[in-house]
Amino acid sequence: MPRADILVYNIGELVTFHRGPQPRPRPETAGIIRDAAVAVRGGRVVEVGPSSLLRARYSAAVWINAEGRLATPGLVDAHTHPIFAGSREDEFEAKLSGVPYSEILARGGGIYRTIRATRRAGRGELLRLLLGRLYKMLAGGSTVVEVKTGYALEPKIELEHLEIAGEAARLTPQLLVPTLLAHVPPRGEPREAYIARFLGAIREAAARRLAVYADVFCDRGVFTPQESAAILSEARRAGLRLRLHADQLAYIGCSRLAAQLPLDSLDHLESMPPENAELLARAGAVAVLLPTSIMAMMQPERPPVEALRRAGVPIAVASDYNANNLTPLAQTALQVAPYILGLTPLEALAAATVNAAASLHLDRLAGRVAPGARGDLVVWEVEGYRWLGYEWGYNMAAHVVASGVYAASWGRLLASVS
Repeated sequence: MPRADILVYNIGELVTFHRGPQPRPRPETAGIIRDAAVAVRGGRVVEVGPSSLLRARYSAAVWINAEGRLATPGLVDAHTHPIFAGSREDEFEAKLSGVPYSEILARGGGIYRTIRATRRAGRGELLRLLLGRLYKMLAGGSTVVEVKTGYALEPKIELEHLEIAGEAARLTPQLLVPTLLAHVPPRGEPREAYIARFLGAIREAAARRLAVYADVFCDRGVFTPQESAAILSEARRAGLRLRLHADQLAYIGCSRLAAQLPLDSLDHLESMPPENAELLARAGAVAVLLPTSIMAMMQPERPPVEALRRAGVPIAVASDYNANNLTPLAQTALQVAPYILGLTPLEALAAATVNAAASLHLDRLAGRVAPGARGDLVVWEVEGYRWLGYEWGYNMAAHVVASGVYAASWGRLLASVS
């Protein structure tokens, strides 16, 4: 009798997304299996099938009875900024009183305030903060997490933050995808000089394999499309893959870079003209939308979801966890996506799993339940995918398996690295 490390059985409804990214997910393309089981060995899925068949076929070190509930791939949080110190709760009140974020930023607050607090923190403190955030994410079902730098500003310190992400990757069963982010230009230094120093950090990050991706915050008051293209072109030459913060605060042409650069994702897009969706489609890029960020920024603008649908662009959602949006769960982004973006529950689930994995060039490995894929699985406290977003507001992950490791509870996670 073959042995599994983990056997999840008695799954009432299993959504596999085994066919890959879903620009327009439908029940008939989602790979839904009733009364299912999943066997995991060596960190990978080895078999998916009827519950009675797999229970008879395998012995297992860990048996998880789903009790007729929904199971899905582990969540893929494709846009996070979790390496930072400090807080900005007073700015939350300021925004509620009508002060726009652009004004907070101009006063030296916002990102600049977090940069100051982060640069004062020691390496050990930042690692502790990062691990605490990652474990919260894992307890909520996030088994793959993209981790951006961007709160150091000084390129040498940004490299140190990538090293911290590497340390964290060895202490969690989650797959971490490190990204070197050009977040904001510094004050008091010529932009050309700063960009030249940042390009040096890109080359070093690539040579030392500290990062998988490079990213740029392309927007009004931050980096221009021309500057962003120069930074990302150098990153491409160095061997890094490319992402882009685009069209969040205003439209200055950033999303048009999809026609110029091999971008795996364009993120935010609240101010993107609908016609630019065709550029993303032709480029094969994923639109990573951030509903909790829209809430945190208190913006009336919304990404052109219907244009993205019509163009056949895969839509992902992510938490955008950062000092301005303390939302560690991609699950929360999934839950509010129907309300903020108008996604159906199945669209939101695909957006938080297989499409998010595609935005990280991982759709053959993560975001799906199929033989050979990572052993990542969430059993939910509901009986079917239509409940996602319908019931929400609490951690709905009953069981989480990450790379074949059973993450039973927050306490168990803490004990595993103490």
